[in-house]
Amino acid sequence: MPTRCTLRALSACARRYQCCYHVYQSSRNASTLISSFVNQVQNTALKYQIYTSKSNNPFLNLSIEHFLLQKSPADSTILFFYIDRPSVVIGRNQNPWLEANLKLLASGSSLKAWATDGSVKNAHAKIDIVRRRSGGGAVFHDHGNVNYCVICPTQDFTRDKHAEMVVRAIRQDNPRARVNERHDIVLDQGQPDTNGSQLSSTDMHKTGFQTDTQRALKVSGSAYKLTRTRSLHHGTCLLDSPNLQELSQYLKSPARPFLQARGVDSVRSPVGNVYAGFQGDASSRFQSRVLESFGTLYGLGPDCLAGFERAQIRNELQEGPDWVCGSLDDSLERVPEIHAGMKELQSAEWIYGQTPQFFVSTRLISDFKNRCSAPLPDYFPETGRIFVEAKSGVITTARITTSQDRYTAGKESEDFKSFLIGLRIYEVEDFNSVLRKAKVTDSVHIPKLARWLNEMFAKNVPSGPAALTS
Repeated sequence: MPTRCTLRALSACARRYQCCYHVYQSSRNASTLISSFVNQVQNTALKYQIYTSKSNNPFLNLSIEHFLLQKSPADSTILFFYIDRPSVVIGRNQNPWLEANLKLLASGSSLKAWATDGSVKNAHAKIDIVRRRSGGGAVFHDHGNVNYCVICPTQDFTRDKHAEMVVRAIRQDNPRARVNERHDIVLDQGQPDTNGSQLSSTDMHKTGFQTDTQRALKVSGSAYKLTRTRSLHHGTCLLDSPNLQELSQYLKSPARPFLQARGVDSVRSPVGNVYAGFQGDASSRFQSRVLESFGTLYGLGPDCLAGFERAQIRNELQEGPDWVCGSLDDSLERVPEIHAGMKELQSAEWIYGQTPQFFVSTRLISDFKNRCSAPLPDYFPETGRIFVEAKSGVITTARITTSQDRYTAGKESEDFKSFLIGLRIYEVEDFNSVLRKAKVTDSVHIPKLARWLNEMFAKNVPSGPAALTS
């Protein structure tokens, strides 16, 4: 007869076996999903592919997008949904120091999230800064919006085609939606137009609401990546984000009045939620509506839509005669091309080192496009001057002076320059340690000059009185 100790040991062994079996089964299921996904993406018999990602990792989801763009057959059309954790995603040719408040993103101090009872709660968390591979402006991602991506043959692509598809979906719940002249999706805010009944229900560029009384609210932008045979259009649709009030803070850089950049400058617009006040799962509703609109546009039958629903429940791929639907997860990090894509997107060389040429200057700059001048901070020395130019995140030109005497200022500038040229801005931890190497007459101003550079480039160092006297 077994003793109590023996029974306990057998019970522990059984639990370990169950745990190991669960890990084995999960790994086996993940391997099956990976193999099936990679094969199906490249299957020339599948003209339509529909996927949704259960991962909230922006680096993974963008890498899956890129994999789909590169590996799918040239004549196939793909719809891909994903929801990212809080992130600011900038365009391929944008400047992170200009487009985002990087210190605020790192602190996550003002981030909000929905509580289970429907109220808004604080959700302190670091917010990712991400550079995508497509063009366009900066956008904010959180759990209150859904990202949609359509990849199709370039010969079938237009910039409005799939924005109109999404508007058809949104209009089932919100008739104020339309596509504007910038290919963005907006919600008209005016009163019902008395001539609205005369508008065509198929015109996705006009609504039955007045457009000249209140500015429309943007709910989704559009960005593109075009190749010879394949075209990608993706957007971020604000559904019920709790961070609308904070969004402008994340996208407002303190360096903006002093920084001039080549590349694409984001166009600031008032924003809104498609499903403001909606009681229910806004993201699921949106995905279902867009899937229906996609099915109507491409003539897909109800079996494909039902397959998509089954794929979500079973976390697997569902295949039809010329289509496949699938639910994807974090296991796709193990696909070599996707893993390599993630590593690239997460690297400082990509996020910061891909920045087009720009400069920062302490001179008040009032002629920048869509820019307002701002005074220099009170601590900045009255005789101080800073001009720093960079390309690919590397300083190429620098002129820093504190003296009003031209000869002395020239010597200061050359000395500072010798320690700044060639520096990768994103690798500098504190500009104070760099500037202190220079032998200048009035070194008391160096901490103040360094503080300003630290603020322009979001260096996480003390900025109070102690920093000015160190």
